[in-house]
Amino acid sequence: MDQTDAAILNELRNNARISNLALAKKVNLSPSTVLERVKRLRESGIIKGFQSRFDCVKLGYGLTVLIELRAQKNTGEDIIGPQLAAMPEIVEIYDVAGECDYLLKVMTANSETLGKLLLQIGRIPGIVSSRTTLLLGTLKSETAPVIKVPEDE
Repeated sequence: MDQTDAAILNELRNNARISNLALAKKVNLSPSTVLERVKRLRESGIIKGFQSRFDCVKLGYGLTVLIELRAQKNTGEDIIGPQLAAMPEIVEIYDVAGECDYLLKVMTANSETLGKLLLQIGRIPGIVSSRTTLLLGTLKSETAPVIKVPEDE
């Protein structure tokens, strides 16, 4: 990866729907060269895909919470993880170190649907406790950091 790849990634980070021609102009390369570089970045797994971002409140998901879960010792993620992943309201699941074992980001319509989800989560064998934090607003939400490559590379 070089400075040009980083520039391509940063442009795609800002606008994944940018046309190949516009991307080529922004990074001062020919469209065919940019196309090849993007293809190589996808094949290497650096670019995993392209996503749409939605206004979830307008879609009826007005409540976003973080849920910390504690699990019994020796309860592997192969037992709890798949059950959590099957719940559509859970949009992100992290296996973490610290006070809790899992951190979940949940989007739901309201407190009633959140309550039902918490009951469902609590029924998973191996879950010991949970702590829920209500998100009041989003100050920053990015899908990736700004890509930097040292100048000497």
